[in-house]
Amino acid sequence: MSSYLSDKRVAYALLIGGIVLAVFSILIDPLRDYDIYLAPSQIIALIAGIVIALAGAYLAFMYKPPAE
Repeated sequence: MSSYLSDKRVAYALLIGGIVLAVFSILIDPLRDYDIYLAPSQIIALIAGIVIALAGAYLAFMYKPPAE
C-alpha cells in the first residue's frame, strides 16, 4: 500500500482528477445552455472533487514515505 502512496503519478492523477471533477460539476449547466443551478448531485460531485484534489495535493507535496 505504501508503494502506491509514494508513487507521484498516483498523487498527480488524484490531483488532476479531483480538479476536473470539481470544475466539470460547476460547468455542466452552462455547457448544456442552462442557467447555473447546482443540483444536489452536482454539489456531491463538487465536494468529492475537492476532497480528491486535496488528497492528491497532500500526497504529491506533503507526504514523505517512512524510511525503511
